[in-house]
Amino acid sequence: MSAPTDDAAEGPGYDTLVGPVTSELKVQRSRFLAEVHPIVDEQEARSIVAAAAKQYHDARHVCFAWRLGPVHARVEHRSDAGEPSGSAGEPILNALRQAELSDTVAVVVRWFGGVKLGTGGLGRAYRDTVAAALDGAAKRRIHLGGELEIIFPYSLQKTVNHHLEQHGGRRVSEVYADDVVWRVWLPSHTLDAFDAAVTEAGQGRLQTKTPE
Repeated sequence: MSAPTDDAAEGPGYDTLVGPVTSELKVQRSRFLAEVHPIVDEQEARSIVAAAAKQYHDARHVCFAWRLGPVHARVEHRSDAGEPSGSAGEPILNALRQAELSDTVAVVVRWFGGVKLGTGGLGRAYRDTVAAALDGAAKRRIHLGGELEIIFPYSLQKTVNHHLEQHGGRRVSEVYADDVVWRVWLPSHTLDAFDAAVTEAGQGRLQTKTPE
């Protein structure tokens, strides 16, 4: 499970863009326009590609690639969209890899200028157009972690909060009734240690469980 993103670059996780970026490149009279967007899922990626194809309907090719998720569960997809095999989608994808971005889609629109660039020339043009868009682009970190639900008496509130802060966690939701019920998020590398610490501190008066 991932957490809300911020600008920090610490802790386990991966980077995406803060917002969309664009660039344009002309090679041998062909015009290349790149749009690179942060995304949350494949559906959003496909919607962005479809919107570009509709907006730039006069272009000969609308090629793209995207990356989603953390390293251990990463999904990658690319399309040459009519260009010679391997000359567009893979170079676009490589530009995203080089920038170490995930949850990101890059679309490159090409207007043919009448001069054939060859497979190598096409690959460089598609890659360079995306790389230019990403040059200096603001990134944000998506931290990896998980949630716990904690039920405890009011007398343990300060203790639980102390351990939460110590382990780099944050409260997601709070309910105050007969007992306190907090749903908390913690980085993946401190989740088990936090669970053990508050369970020991609670001395049988505190319960933790994974939210449904």
